[in-house]
Amino acid sequence: MKEEQRDLYSLIINQLVHDGYLNEATKISESTMIPCPIKGEASNKLFSLYQSTISGSGGLGMHSGINRVNSNMDIDDDSSTIGSSGGKNSIEDIINMKECLDFDDPIQQQQLITGSSSTSTTATTTTTSSSSSSSTSDGTTNTTGIITEKVQQQQLQPNFITKFITTHKNACRCAKFSWDGKYVATGSSDTSIKLLDVNKMRNYNQTKNETTEDSAPSRPVIRTFYDHTMPINDLDFHPSAPILSSASKDGTIRFYDYKSSLKRSFKYIQDTHGIRSINFHPCGDLILAGTDHQMIRLYNVNTFQSFTARKINEHHHGPINQVRFSLDGNIFASCSKDNTIKIWDSNNFSLISTLNSPHGGKEPTTVQISRNQKYLLSCGRDSMIKLWEITSGRLIYSINTGVNQSGGQNKNRISATFNYTEDYIITNDEQPSVAVVYNSRTKEQVQKLTGHNNTVRYIAASPVENALMTCSLDHRGRFWTDDTLSLSSNPINNNNNIVNKLDVDI
Repeated sequence: MKEEQRDLYSLIINQLVHDGYLNEATKISESTMIPCPIKGEASNKLFSLYQSTISGSGGLGMHSGINRVNSNMDIDDDSSTIGSSGGKNSIEDIINMKECLDFDDPIQQQQLITGSSSTSTTATTTTTSSSSSSSTSDGTTNTTGIITEKVQQQQLQPNFITKFITTHKNACRCAKFSWDGKYVATGSSDTSIKLLDVNKMRNYNQTKNETTEDSAPSRPVIRTFYDHTMPINDLDFHPSAPILSSASKDGTIRFYDYKSSLKRSFKYIQDTHGIRSINFHPCGDLILAGTDHQMIRLYNVNTFQSFTARKINEHHHGPINQVRFSLDGNIFASCSKDNTIKIWDSNNFSLISTLNSPHGGKEPTTVQISRNQKYLLSCGRDSMIKLWEITSGRLIYSINTGVNQSGGQNKNRISATFNYTEDYIITNDEQPSVAVVYNSRTKEQVQKLTGHNNTVRYIAASPVENALMTCSLDHRGRFWTDDTLSLSSNPINNNNNIVNKLDVDI
């Protein structure tokens, strides 16, 4: 559903409640997943807009030309300009925020050559539908002295520090930032989900008080949800509505309204298999689900209707480890325990291509499509992070993390993600309790993130700033921010600065 439609339905629901048609309003609310106000709070705005239109004093002004609104925005809040341009989380703004990862760019080519002398190789690629191919030279492109000088300029590297720690009663398994970066959620083996305010975590310097409740106004943890009966595997935020979705081994996908005080889901999808991975389409009406079954599901979140690929031979042959849409939702990637990665056309749910054994016979565990849709980031139980060119299946480079080099296929799950600018890749390390930051263009190691005392299982990156959430089997989720600016102004005694800024939530 487009944002203009959501705005319209919100006005309709409010008007129906205002005029006393509560049953009709409730039905529309349940079908569209738009909150229904109570009688005394319902708006008469739709009728007012109609009157102004009839009198010729102005049009309806239904916020045309937007991509998505802030996930914490109240549609009925007159102070929020939903249709304003330059929104922090519109697709165009995210793409244009900084130059994308693009090795067709001579500067970025030179950075890769300067940072590493590895040879590009190609995985066995099966293409099942026609797609435009782009040829990229493996040799060095002609570069001027100006380009070489830019490449050699010293880049100010990030310095991530822990600003807040949230603690579950069991392993912290997954995390997700909202589309506008204002919230982050963590999921645990204890079946709970915590919703945290990013700004409060960033600025929280209050001395820890063991008696302070999670839900107190000053606390970064603003809500804890309980409704699953088994561990949480994945989380995702709706791109426009204040809705958090969770996936669990109990076979359900649950939806929570995080603007309400309810700690239970208001809606859920029951599947026949454990849910391993979920991801909202940017439109918000569809959600991908990877399960313990080999077939990927695409659910309509309004009707719960399920879709799968028509051709049986296009499906994976084992449980799905992860599914992820591209930024515009036109394609999505999936990886499976069958040791393959697949690229799909979202518009008709058809297979575009398959990477066979991209991680040397070991299962790939995570996938992510770059903002410009040229590249695919993957990692697997072979301890390798790999960057692929999507159209050709060509391997751009690989990074050996050494996580599972002790022999055999280690039980540790490898996780890797771009930061919001795609300048860096963050992954877990050969030391189980450590996460590592790599330069995405030179492959150089930039920083080790220490502090956990057990295996780091998952890493989530903010879509709007250099902020991370690392999840560990030590029951903790650690929130990290880039302290580069403050360190550059006061580089002395950095370790003490880190300790002083840290707070822990139990």
